[in-house]
Amino acid sequence: MERLLGLGKGDDVKDLQVEVQRIIKEQKDSGADRNNLLIRFGIPHMDQTPDHLKNFIAYALWGVDKKGMCLTHRRADHFESLDKINEKYGSETAIAAAQRYREPK
Repeated sequence: MERLLGLGKGDDVKDLQVEVQRIIKEQKDSGADRNNLLIRFGIPHMDQTPDHLKNFIAYALWGVDKKGMCLTHRRADHFESLDKINEKYGSETAIAAAQRYREPK
């Protein structure tokens, strides 16, 4: 069963967390395939996610709120600041390392 996430206002990632976890539980309770990733349904407010993190692959990044807080990890159960993620993964060095890893010579 496909269902879109509620749009809300994008003010607080805790609102998104409630919705993501509700859908994850609903999928689990219905016996849906574990590979039926929620991310395929689309996440609201992707425009609030900086371009350099839209293809972020270190772990699940569900969304960014207007205050710069991110809902992260597979079960949507962690919060990290955008600054912290940028510091770890958004630097030019980290981006270059990721590209080298994806594009072996």
